[in-house]
Amino acid sequence: MQNLMTRFLLISLLSVTLFSCSSYKIDAAKKENSITEFKNPYFENPQTDYVYKAHIEVYGNKLGGIFITKRISDSVHRVVFTTEFGNKLMDFELSENDFKVNYIIDDLNRKIILNTLEKDFRILLKINHKSEEIFENNNFLIYKTKNGKNFDYFFFNKAENKLSRLVHASKSSEKVVFDFVSKNTTFAEGIIISHKNIKLKIELNQIIN
Repeated sequence: MQNLMTRFLLISLLSVTLFSCSSYKIDAAKKENSITEFKNPYFENPQTDYVYKAHIEVYGNKLGGIFITKRISDSVHRVVFTTEFGNKLMDFELSENDFKVNYIIDDLNRKIILNTLEKDFRILLKINHKSEEIFENNNFLIYKTKNGKNFDYFFFNKAENKLSRLVHASKSSEKVVFDFVSKNTTFAEGIIISHKNIKLKIELNQIIN
């Protein structure tokens, strides 16, 4: 299973240059930016172990495992991936600027896999953000932030005051979309990470003890 997962991930990630993306446009009007800083609330609590069952779809092939993360300092999260039987696959720590691998099986120790996971989970887990622009439509307040050469767009549902979607995009292309399902404003029970330039999707569903 581990060799199979590695093979599918490598195929998907190496195929990135074969796909193109359409322009990313926001169907919303720009509004005065009175809020310059905000927080992603879903992984903020250092007292909480966030445990999810992970489903990975790579070019039509489905894989499973367990995803666990915890905020261990103001800026650092620890992330662990295991098989469904509890065998550790990967253990790393990341912050806005650092990425430390504590453990990884040989089959997954590939730079292209590590780079993709690092980027995805740094976007997902980063707490504090500085807003460059704010947009608004009937349903959402949308906060635009700078992320290196790219941008992150946080879609907050106005009626429920919850983060519903996070889009990572270049100036012209949508790259990764994070969709959230949550019953309250501080915990996402379901998360779907969809890559737009490769056929890679990660679905996380909360495990309730």
